[in-house]
Amino acid sequence: MHARIAKVDDMTIRTALLADHANAIKAIARLMEEEWSDWYRPGYASAAQDLQARMQRDRLPLGLVALADEQAVGTCALTATSGGLETERTPWLGGLLVAPAHRRRGVGKALLQRSQEEAGRLGFDRIYALTAAAHALFLHEGWELVETIILDDEPHGIYAIATA
Repeated sequence: MHARIAKVDDMTIRTALLADHANAIKAIARLMEEEWSDWYRPGYASAAQDLQARMQRDRLPLGLVALADEQAVGTCALTATSGGLETERTPWLGGLLVAPAHRRRGVGKALLQRSQEEAGRLGFDRIYALTAAAHALFLHEGWELVETIILDDEPHGIYAIATA
């Protein structure tokens, strides 16, 4: 699949399938380990293995990468489930992560838009996301809050949007 290009501030952001950019796995894994160190710690979970599983082109889990000047600056994935939630809803956008130096510059928006396109290409008419932190981003990008749940004593929103 071809990369999508968006001009954001002073940089050009390309979004692409992770499967087409295996060279980005090391940098993205490092970002994931830094951001989610409670999950990606020795003996528990492997960011590199999770990313390898997302190296798909035509099925879930499907990984996406955002590139600025050919450097990996963000990622997300389309998955069949989200965090062990028991629901018939699918697919889920998960693992949305933007490098700290590139936050609030449109990278997350570009990844959200690309995830909608890819979910549509795979035949889905809606996509869902679960978040405790990115409520403003999802609402700003047109996602609808469909439910609020409590996980680990913290409110999380379940959002949905039609695919592109």
